[in-house]
Amino acid sequence: MNIAIIDDISTDAEALKNITVSYFEKKQIRAEICHFSSAEEFFEDYQPGKFQILFLDIYMDGMTGMEAARRIRRQSDNCILVFVTTSSDFAVESYDVGASYYLLKPFQPEKLCSILDSFQSRHLLASRYIEVVSDRVPIRVPLRSILYADTFRNAVCLHTDAGPVRSYLTFHKFEEQIRDCPNFLSCYRGCVVNMDRIQEASEEGFLLDNGEVVQIRKRGSSAIRKAYLQYLFASDEEISQL
Repeated sequence: MNIAIIDDISTDAEALKNITVSYFEKKQIRAEICHFSSAEEFFEDYQPGKFQILFLDIYMDGMTGMEAARRIRRQSDNCILVFVTTSSDFAVESYDVGASYYLLKPFQPEKLCSILDSFQSRHLLASRYIEVVSDRVPIRVPLRSILYADTFRNAVCLHTDAGPVRSYLTFHKFEEQIRDCPNFLSCYRGCVVNMDRIQEASEEGFLLDNGEVVQIRKRGSSAIRKAYLQYLFASDEEISQL
């Protein structure tokens, strides 16, 4: 696992690195952690997909963490973004660039470990799959490959990276299979979206990382967006800071 810390305050970066190293050592997980003192230095070494987690300080000289996050997302990199900063002023903007967490300085080690626990849970979830029958052939569909799912002529259509997969499975039965998966959110009756594949939220709906837009029902739209925020920022505590 490759992790990058982008922070121009060396003491903050060192504290963050020490706690992260200790966490993964206890979990017996190999992790390489690199520190960059500026976003410009980071992009000299960056390639899409190289890092699984990025810790970004928002307030940096030169390119800010928010500007760096936008540049990363423009390259279709869906790595985990964690903003580490002294203020919650940019919380809503961090939501727009698909940041997963918002950690305020001075941060508590317990809070950082909780974020890493959540990442580990998502990482394990990404390896799961469901079994469906499509065109009389049983197939396994990785959950991470599902962008969204909706009903199609009394059946379920899974919109995946490899294309649509239609199965004469009731939508209720499909929902039962993903009931314990926190990354799926109901947008309207008969449609759920994989929140890990959302790139941006707007008034019209959710823009996915493949360019498609999933609509949100008008009644209860604020509750749907709040549920996405709660998932995005991991707990109600972060939501209360918005």
